[in-house]
Amino acid sequence: MNQNQPFEKNYFFAIALSALVLFTYFALVKPPQAPAPAAEEAKPAFSEKASVPAEATEEAGAFSAKKAEVLPTSAAALFKLETKTMLAEFSDRGATLTQLEFKGESKREHLTQTTFFQGDMDLPGIFSVAIRGQAEHLTHSTFKLMSKTENEAVYAYEEPGAFRLTKKFQLSSDAPALQLSIDIENLSAREKTYPLEFIYGADYHALGGHPKPGEYFDAMVFANGLKTANTGKIEKKGFWVSEPAAWTALVKSYFALIVRPDQKIISTRAEARDGKVMMSNHLDPLTVAPGSRETVRFKIYAGPQRYETLKSFEDGFQAVLSRGFFGAPKVWLLLILKFLHQFTHNFGWDILLLTFLIKLVFAPLTLISSKSMKKMQLLSPKQKAIQEKYKKDPQRAQKEIMELYKRNKVNPISGCLPMLIQLPILIGMFRLLPEAIELHGAPFIFWIQDLSAQDQFMQLPFKIPFLGEWLNILPFLMVASQIGYQKMMPQTMSMPEQQMIMNIMPFFFGFICWSFPSGLVLYWIFQNLFSMLQQVFINRIQTELHPEDRDK
Repeated sequence: MNQNQPFEKNYFFAIALSALVLFTYFALVKPPQAPAPAAEEAKPAFSEKASVPAEATEEAGAFSAKKAEVLPTSAAALFKLETKTMLAEFSDRGATLTQLEFKGESKREHLTQTTFFQGDMDLPGIFSVAIRGQAEHLTHSTFKLMSKTENEAVYAYEEPGAFRLTKKFQLSSDAPALQLSIDIENLSAREKTYPLEFIYGADYHALGGHPKPGEYFDAMVFANGLKTANTGKIEKKGFWVSEPAAWTALVKSYFALIVRPDQKIISTRAEARDGKVMMSNHLDPLTVAPGSRETVRFKIYAGPQRYETLKSFEDGFQAVLSRGFFGAPKVWLLLILKFLHQFTHNFGWDILLLTFLIKLVFAPLTLISSKSMKKMQLLSPKQKAIQEKYKKDPQRAQKEIMELYKRNKVNPISGCLPMLIQLPILIGMFRLLPEAIELHGAPFIFWIQDLSAQDQFMQLPFKIPFLGEWLNILPFLMVASQIGYQKMMPQTMSMPEQQMIMNIMPFFFGFICWSFPSGLVLYWIFQNLFSMLQQVFINRIQTELHPEDRDK
């Protein structure tokens, strides 16, 4: 084996690094473990033993509150309010929502609807409130329904001589949103301070079955930037943010449940178990004089993660789109994709145009890299001769090889530099295409009728291990295009092991992208095709070596 040829490996290392990064990324975003079998002994949904900082356990609030006045499920008075975008089921137990559903849109409605939560009477309902250290039982206490209209419900609860708490829900008639006002009146004879705790949650089992990757919820806190934890992490370690926050959210692939109070959130806690995740916001305490009242108002969004919709509802909510690994490039690419859509009205063609623009932007860097690789290919005989001449003196051989590169203006790392620089964009595309709701149910051409799902050309009468029962055509096209592109690249690898791995790499990529959304595989195919076209022009460029190194 030639141990003095490290720079011939650059392209191989770049490909291998890209594969490693992508493989690691998709390994990290796998869904949480399936819940334990029902036959096991039932555990409290949120126990006091959750792994959170010590200061959190002192004020566990509604997560460990004693359940005063708990009603059986059948005894809780339920009713529903429905608008064209939302369905909410109310319960008088805690004056909460036991179900919250985004109904979908006029187009592809069956694909864009989602249920954030569906009744579980053993847990606090959505948007319950407790007074920490004073009235934590409010999450399960029976409230009185004072009034209701087509899109409004008002509940009240009173402890004589102490306080009266009123909750007013108002559903938006034309947006997936609601307003909630919590009014607390001091009925005592002295000034009181009320440290409110506001609780809401989501349940991926309401979606039906175990979630696919990306379909479980992330908990988000907007406090000096976004802080995020997925359901799996929360189940293991809990999630506690002790910094002041403007808003918090529960987010999954296409949808977001965002809560913004007009009071400062002083700390946030999240716990999860069996697919359910609950967020607890500790608000800045309210100080209320005797006979007076104070009100906290919440803006709540429960709908799709569409950039314009989020921004128009509350400037800043669009930050949920940039969560996670390389989130910022994902948002930039989304905005470009939506700009192109104004002209094509087909997201498949938008992906093609976006791929072309990315190749165009990086064309100068690719040209420099390709010239360098081509020179390295031409210099390969000279390099081998130097290694043979100085095989007993590796340091001298290395010095002579570096002089050879220097004379011919060859940068050994330039072969992998373009690919490394493009990694944020590549990962941004891999984040964008499976998560962009604009592609959810969007068709392209021929059999590709949903860019957010596998292309599913034909259902097989049997299951293929690790691949499933659907025959997907696009992964085969991707493998073919990858092989074609590699054949056109300058061959700088002299080691058989390197060449063997490069030959296997397209099939490895084909395997890992078998279950990818068709939009993502299309991007990969377009990327390879444009790279092949680019290489045709690059191969026509004459490469000149230093006169001293030309063959006589």
